[in-house]
Amino acid sequence: MDLKPKLGLDNLTFGMSKKEVYEVLGMPDRKRISDDDDDQQLLEYNDQKLRLTIYKNEDNRLGYLQTSNPKLEFNGHAIINSKIDFVKDKIFGDIISDWEIEDYDFFATHSNDDYWITLNVEFGVVINIEIGVPFNDDNDYDWPN
Repeated sequence: MDLKPKLGLDNLTFGMSKKEVYEVLGMPDRKRISDDDDDQQLLEYNDQKLRLTIYKNEDNRLGYLQTSNPKLEFNGHAIINSKIDFVKDKIFGDIISDWEIEDYDFFATHSNDDYWITLNVEFGVVINIEIGVPFNDDNDYDWPN
C-alpha cells in the first residue's frame, strides 16, 4: 500500500465517487453513518485494515481514510509499527517539518494540517495513520485534479 499525501492511497484518490471506490475495493465489510456527522458515510474493509469516509455533502466523494495496515509505505519505508521519530524524520522529513503533538494518557497524535495527516502513536511506534483531502486558502477542500 503506497501512501500518496494530499492524493490518497494506492488506487484510491481523494474525490473519487463511492461507486469508483467500490470498483477498486469491492463492497465494504461494514457501512455506517458517522455518529458525529450525518453527512459522512464510513466504509470499513477488514482485510485491508482500512476505513474510508465518504462525504455525502460533497457529491459522495472520498475525502478521508484511516489505516493500520502494516504494508502501508511511503517512499519505500513501512509506516505502521515504525518508531515515531524515524517516521517523522526519515519517512516524511523531506515534505513535513512541522508537527503538532497532542499527548493523551496512553497515546499521542502527531499531525500536520498542510498535508491533513495524523500519526497515532502508542509505545513510541505508529499504530495508525489518518489522511484526508487538505483545505485550500478559502477553507474549501483542495480536491486533486
